[in-house]
Amino acid sequence: MGGRLGTTRPARSPLPKGLSGRLFLLFTLVGSLVFLSQGRAEAIPAFANGQGLSCTACHTTFPGMTPYGMMTMMSNFQDLDYRKQRQAFPLALRVQVETLLANKSHPASTVAQTLSILGGGFIGPHVTWYGEQPIVDSGFPGVTEQMWLSWNDLFHGSNSIQVGKFHTPFPFMPAHGWTLGNYLLATQTTGQNTFNPNDARWGTAFSGMTRNWMYNASWLTGSGPIGTALDYNPQAGPRTLDFNLTYGGMVRPWAIGAVAMKGTAPLFGAGGAYVAGDAFTRQGLYYSYQTRSWFVQTMYYIGQDARPDLNVGATPFHGAMLEIERDFGWRNHVLVRYDVASSDTLNRQYILDDAYNFLPNLKVTGELGLQPGAHPSIAFAFDWAGPFQQGKRYLWNPPVGARLVSIHSAPGGSGMAGMPGMAGMPGMAGMPGMAGMHGMSGMHGAQIAAGEHLVAANGCSGCHGATFGGGVGPALVGIEHRLAPAQIANFIAHPRAPMPNFGFTKPQIAEIVAYLSSLDGGGNGMTPIITTTPVAGRDDVIVSVRFPMTIPKTASIATSMSMGGGTTHGSTAVLHKTSNPHVWTARIHFDMAGPWTLRLNYDGKHLTQTIEIGDSR
Repeated sequence: MGGRLGTTRPARSPLPKGLSGRLFLLFTLVGSLVFLSQGRAEAIPAFANGQGLSCTACHTTFPGMTPYGMMTMMSNFQDLDYRKQRQAFPLALRVQVETLLANKSHPASTVAQTLSILGGGFIGPHVTWYGEQPIVDSGFPGVTEQMWLSWNDLFHGSNSIQVGKFHTPFPFMPAHGWTLGNYLLATQTTGQNTFNPNDARWGTAFSGMTRNWMYNASWLTGSGPIGTALDYNPQAGPRTLDFNLTYGGMVRPWAIGAVAMKGTAPLFGAGGAYVAGDAFTRQGLYYSYQTRSWFVQTMYYIGQDARPDLNVGATPFHGAMLEIERDFGWRNHVLVRYDVASSDTLNRQYILDDAYNFLPNLKVTGELGLQPGAHPSIAFAFDWAGPFQQGKRYLWNPPVGARLVSIHSAPGGSGMAGMPGMAGMPGMAGMPGMAGMHGMSGMHGAQIAAGEHLVAANGCSGCHGATFGGGVGPALVGIEHRLAPAQIANFIAHPRAPMPNFGFTKPQIAEIVAYLSSLDGGGNGMTPIITTTPVAGRDDVIVSVRFPMTIPKTASIATSMSMGGGTTHGSTAVLHKTSNPHVWTARIHFDMAGPWTLRLNYDGKHLTQTIEIGDSR
């Protein structure tokens, strides 16, 4: 193990003497100019720009992830709005410069840790791509970090097949840790076996998710440059089968994950000739708990190498870590971590990091690192990614080039016309129940229009469905019949994971509430109104349906739950009239917690609505 705090350094040719110092001055100048010339940045990098979101929607402090960001990344970005992304400028830049202060063990140093070009987007509605090419990596010429294609939406669900070079699938993504020191259990190697989950690797993966599960199966090869992408010779480097399964973390604040790996690594003799292979295994258990203010994660990781080096017998592998992060809004983040890794060597570290964001995409990080028998190590890093501007999107038209527009004026950037199937609709009057809606003029109408802009600009349809009928997130159509305005406002101001906190002001929240309450015509709607009342202590719900106009002859409620690409059908209940002939009720029992769809059937018609059962948070 080489480098500071377990950070491995690749065996590559260093940059020419003096270039690192000149790069530091250049990066500092560029970052200062960007800082002085822009207002608060709204996005990093290409995907956030494409969606018109703040980078804080996906990141705590970049590259650390929020639950929404992790869900987006693990889905290979397929939950994003294809129409918006295909218009966006697809490239971005990330810069990180790190300074290590001198102590009795080493002199002071400044190095360009990262100067990378990042890009991503869609090739048609069902294929996403991503690339990350470091120009400089840890002070050395960069090797392609990621370059992949993903075929998405397979088997009528969020399943995908990914091919290329991508981060090693793992219960947590070490590459998205924001501390300056690496995770030891993710960088520890044994003998000549160079496999570790901190590296991105060439390979292919099948992955998917439901509201509660994430799963992945992958075949991984080497981590070298693009010239080795198609080299599947097991004598060239480690070859690994990798399986991951995680429950929770999206609609729940906690997650439990497991990983199992099996592979071989080549052993070479003194002359560099292949001699034999090392069969190895790795297994791990992971747990995390994340809220808007706290993030706790821990992992236990073990394994075995049958022959990690020539003349070396079976060697066990052990690793563990415990990490606690406190987020003080989007600006300040404090983290402490203890981790240990043991194979043919033993490594331990305690670290304390503090990151301060001047802007969501501009920050400085300080780290204090402690290792047994070593002097304390102090380092600082400057990070910037972008460029982006508040309320703006960089659009890309190849004949014309890049142009900067408002998120409200960008095609597909706001309004219902940007949603699937909504192009050409004559404004809000074309929506169900809107034709006869009154009170759309004056201040209330202005509120609804402003709310529509905010909802569209922040990509809410990506989770709640193109017409807000529900998706990963619950249905928003008819929400005013299920919740009071103050309750809707509270959900927006204090969202549950994986919904990010967009930081809306109180007037903006009022505008969003007005818009959401208008989606089905509000109180003037002509369709039946479904409301639900939980039964205390049980997974039972009293369903009430109000028929505003014609009273039906018969009515019933059928329940179902989407499970990946399939559907689980629950009970069906017949609705009965109450003393008010326009109101019908039934009691329904649910076998499990989770998102259920209610289908109201009445006189040959039907209406659906999604509810959440058993979520006590």
